[in-house]
Amino acid sequence: MLESNGPYNVLLTDIRMPVMDGITLLGEWGKRSPATAGIVMSANAELDTAVHALKMGACDYITKPFNFDVLLITIENALRKKDLERQLDDYRANLEEKVKEQTDVINSMYVRSIDAMIKALEAKDFYTRGHSQRVTLYSMAIAAELGMKGQELEDLHRASVLHDLGKIGVREAVLNKPGRLTEEEFGEIVRHPETAVRILEPIPFFRPLLPAILHHHERFDGKGYPSRLAGRSIPLASRIMAIADTFDAMTSTRAYRKALPVADAIAEIRRCSGTQFDPDIVPAFLACQSKIVIPGDVTLPEGFEEAIPAEYRPQPG
Repeated sequence: MLESNGPYNVLLTDIRMPVMDGITLLGEWGKRSPATAGIVMSANAELDTAVHALKMGACDYITKPFNFDVLLITIENALRKKDLERQLDDYRANLEEKVKEQTDVINSMYVRSIDAMIKALEAKDFYTRGHSQRVTLYSMAIAAELGMKGQELEDLHRASVLHDLGKIGVREAVLNKPGRLTEEEFGEIVRHPETAVRILEPIPFFRPLLPAILHHHERFDGKGYPSRLAGRSIPLASRIMAIADTFDAMTSTRAYRKALPVADAIAEIRRCSGTQFDPDIVPAFLACQSKIVIPGDVTLPEGFEEAIPAEYRPQPG
């Protein structure tokens, strides 16, 4: 029978058979045809035999001798059970699909909400206009030089776009102040990574990005904020963004100073290798920056990702 292709609606087998006993047959056949309703019959009415048969996938167990009516009822019940199992499987599959669809809709709504917050931030902070896009561009190029791929690269992309979201909680007067910040004002700035985490944390879609966003102002020597992490205890994405963020900050015109020449900014990145920045990532930045530098006071257009050279674009994992 095992050589037969089937399919069969019902498998009726005796426990005691030559070559292969009924329970073994039931198990082997169940691997080939899970939809078949298995019924085991035996003269042995012991409970442990029945339990063993059910564990092996039998729908029911009948003892001999039995009359034909009992057999028919047993078969009908077994078929009904299998039909219910199929319906339940279909329901689960449909439910999973509907849950996925609803999750995608909810995630899309969250993304649009965050995008609205980013636009609101850009409206009150002139410097932020284009900054997140440029940081994303630089971060992706550095990551590609490091060989980052797949989900890790996708998460870095999203984290880079959102890294300054917490500045939505900083007063406009502080963001655009032309002079030196007071201690209280600097405290507002320092808290912006934690503010971003509080905004994004309730949304499961964004949770994998939170460590990178929270720690993008840490320093390799442990003197950064908010947690004073050092070395490779800082998430890799944060170490990449730290270079990209600082480089764009230096080459952008700010309320309190003009943009530095690109050559001076590059020299500063080199100088801070091993103190502010990961010395293993700085060379990757130096290797790619000449191909992607965009002056900080230029806002990238829609579809800015298309400006990324082909060799730096995300590749399938």
